[in-house]
Amino acid sequence: MRLALVTAACVLATAPLQAADKKKVLFIGIDGCRYDAIQYSQAKYLKELAKDGAVSERCDVLGDRKTGADTSTGPGWSSALTGVWADKHRVFDNTFKNHNVRDYPTFLARLKTARPEAKVAAFVTWGPFRDHVFGRNEGCEYVLDGDKMGYEIGDRSVGHAAARSLVGTDLDAAFVYFGNSDSAGHGYGFHPKSPKYTNSIEAIDEHLGQVLKAVRGRKNFAGEDWLIIVCTDHGGKGRGHSLGEKEPEIRTGFLILHGPSVVNGAIKERTGNVDVAATALAHLGVPVKKEWGLDGKPVGLRK
Repeated sequence: MRLALVTAACVLATAPLQAADKKKVLFIGIDGCRYDAIQYSQAKYLKELAKDGAVSERCDVLGDRKTGADTSTGPGWSSALTGVWADKHRVFDNTFKNHNVRDYPTFLARLKTARPEAKVAAFVTWGPFRDHVFGRNEGCEYVLDGDKMGYEIGDRSVGHAAARSLVGTDLDAAFVYFGNSDSAGHGYGFHPKSPKYTNSIEAIDEHLGQVLKAVRGRKNFAGEDWLIIVCTDHGGKGRGHSLGEKEPEIRTGFLILHGPSVVNGAIKERTGNVDVAATALAHLGVPVKKEWGLDGKPVGLRK
């Protein structure tokens, strides 16, 4: 299946997968986004990716074992990017105090170690990504400080920056982060029937459409096999999401996979945020070493 943005509704066309197609990964992170809110919204690009891809509507953001992690941004994204739970990367909350991400680096860092010539990038508006999560070799482009300038503006800047880079450089893997859905949830409620919340998801969806169009517009796109991954770091209930271990609306995220190498339909096996990094590494052909201690597993990919 080849990604083709044929209409404004992001109709996805199919094409035969060639053995020589170069493997690429685009990981889209949408902060504090409930899947039921996506379904209730008019988020056309997200819905098309889900319709023609693989979907898990119940992706656990905490894991089975007790780790001491809060249901907050730092632990959620650290688990998705590194493939291990908080008792290993030791990001328990948004302070990142005494974290251990250096010993459990992101999938972007793993790719760079395996293939130093690979080109990676991260487009974010949340400072701790730059300060704690991504190293020098992971191309973190800190576009805007969303906490100071507003995530609505930040998300727009991230979309533009990611689209420019995807068209103009030969990226092998990228992380693109959108944060205004979390900001809107805190301000107006994390619920499908909160108009400001669903509106923020629809705005992010438009930025996502721009990024997908950039992927489709790459000059070498015909010879590339892009895996698109979309997930969230946590859900929300009321106007918060902290201390949500026993709240399904908070600890349940989602996972969308799309691309020629994906088995379309519902992902039947149980999923967690740690599966994101493992799936990305599998698609990129990076051998996983036992000593990495990954908690995640590849999901949704063709054997």
